[in-house]
Amino acid sequence: MRRLDRIELGSLIALSGLSVVMLAALLTKGRAITGADGLLASDQLQYFTWIRQAAEHGLIGNEYDMAPDSRVFLHPGFLVSGVLHSVLGITVPLSYLLWKPVAVAITFAGALLYVRRLLPPGGQRHSALILVLFAVMPASWLVAWSDWGGNPRQYTFDFISGEMWTGQFLWGYLMTAIAVFLMPLVLLALERRRLALAAAGALLVCWLQPWQGATLALIVLAVEALRWRRSGQRPGLSALVVPAAIAVPAAYYFLLSVFDDAWKLAGESNAAGSQASWSWPWWAIVLTVLPLAAPAALAYRLPAPSWQELAVRVWPFAALAVYLLPIGTFPYHSFQGLAIPLSILAVQGVASRWQPRPVLVVAALVLMTVPGIVHKLTVAVNSVRAAGDPYFVFDGEQAALDALERDPRPGGVLAPAYGGHMLPYRTGREVYVGALSWTPDWDERVRETRALFEGDMDAAAAQELARRSGAKFAFVDCRPGLRDLEPLLGPLVERVDRYGCATVYTLR
Repeated sequence: MRRLDRIELGSLIALSGLSVVMLAALLTKGRAITGADGLLASDQLQYFTWIRQAAEHGLIGNEYDMAPDSRVFLHPGFLVSGVLHSVLGITVPLSYLLWKPVAVAITFAGALLYVRRLLPPGGQRHSALILVLFAVMPASWLVAWSDWGGNPRQYTFDFISGEMWTGQFLWGYLMTAIAVFLMPLVLLALERRRLALAAAGALLVCWLQPWQGATLALIVLAVEALRWRRSGQRPGLSALVVPAAIAVPAAYYFLLSVFDDAWKLAGESNAAGSQASWSWPWWAIVLTVLPLAAPAALAYRLPAPSWQELAVRVWPFAALAVYLLPIGTFPYHSFQGLAIPLSILAVQGVASRWQPRPVLVVAALVLMTVPGIVHKLTVAVNSVRAAGDPYFVFDGEQAALDALERDPRPGGVLAPAYGGHMLPYRTGREVYVGALSWTPDWDERVRETRALFEGDMDAAAAQELARRSGAKFAFVDCRPGLRDLEPLLGPLVERVDRYGCATVYTLR
């Protein structure tokens, strides 16, 4: 890492720039921002809520169910951010964004050291590094630009390619980036018998991303089994270090899913196919991974004498096994990090059969990176313009949120899902509807709140909803077209405070 050549240094600079391009674009608007800089702002706003809870309580509970708190979740990354928020007095979003340079450094180090271990210096190493860091599977932009199948099909291919693309991890999903690119570092440490480092890294990988922890455990167990079959020598205790470390957070998550109601709800909400748009047809997966998987298949003809060469070959099958396992939730995350082994194997496979001219290599790398990144940037711009999630906070909303935070009276808030995403981290209050994974009957609550705040719900239904929600306050954000709730809620309204374009109703 001390000596980077020009391509490696250029890759680090490009990766750093890519990691902040969306945040920079939001800042150029000249408005106050929530701090979310991913394709789904709601996810990052949920992380901010967890950080605030970690700062105040250490353990994290569910702020989206209006139920008595049950704080059982300990997250190392959000706990560190919570401590920074409490001790230094920095904002919650900034305490999370401080992980971005850490995530970039670990991402680059993991990619660079792994390709250096498995590929010779020069073009092969450079090509693999660029693919690992920047490749976007071409199916996503080909489907979008050809309008084949319309928005539902485009969403499917964007979903699959996004799970594989390194850039998306650095747009708001910083813990994912850290976990994914710790995986090659753990494998390198284990190969060199640095067992304490390997165990610590494996434990952290699984704690941050259980899917990658499971993949890592399968890689190690499969490699040791293959080596045992080859040599007849039984694996030593060192082979169990990584799986044993992974078992600790895995058991923790299992216990949460069994004994905590919020985690049971999250498991149901995140089950495969629980949302209509969460569908990965097998042919869509094949078309997405084929540009890397096809040349990677050629590498399996080559001998794999070392531990690491076996590991990189096992990795894609371990990820597929985690995807297909009938246990766990949201199996789509198992594809995260798949670009690492497939990129290395693809370069090995091509080099084993051909010696392509440099101009053809450059053209292939451009095709695998530039159009896809342009497409992902376009998707990001459209996501911000759609205003489905709050990327910006208007002055009236800031004043209203500050007032809710200062109000000493306890109680949750009835708001549309849009406001529900930012209310918990800004005010410390629970909301009736917010994050999909943690809101009971999310579809129904979204429908109800839309009818109340944006639709044609009558006064009787509005008052029934307000009573049933158990909320002490109602919050109307600054989006145009939202209704004045005072005539609807009538006798339930104790007080109305207007802050420009935003309104807070205190309910009896």
